[in-house]
Amino acid sequence: AWTPLDVIHRERLDEILVEFGIAGHFTEDEKADLNMFWHRLSPWPDSIPGLLRLKTKFLIAPLSNGSLMLLANMAKHAGLPWDFIYSSDMHMAYKRDPEVYRNAVRLLGVKPEEVMM
Repeated sequence: AWTPLDVIHRERLDEILVEFGIAGHFTEDEKADLNMFWHRLSPWPDSIPGLLRLKTKFLIAPLSNGSLMLLANMAKHAGLPWDFIYSSDMHMAYKRDPEVYRNAVRLLGVKPEEVMM
């Protein structure tokens, strides 16, 4: 069954906090903020220059298991120059499902052989 990635991250966070015996040291608000860490990831130093070079000739459209909000927040936080964002939650399935890839290609209006992942 499909579960949003933010929910999976929160479930794992709760398990880790219990495993390390520190679950009682965090309020619900603090746990929610910790879980939002994934929305604030910083890119590798060469990522943005590389993406900007690619963007001069190609569309940049990441396909991720992350939610649309996770990807949008990450792009805003890190200054990622994406043209489109495609999330597997739009299909309510994970990337390992071939249909997720087919749907992304269909939505972009390109042929599979014109896509680089």
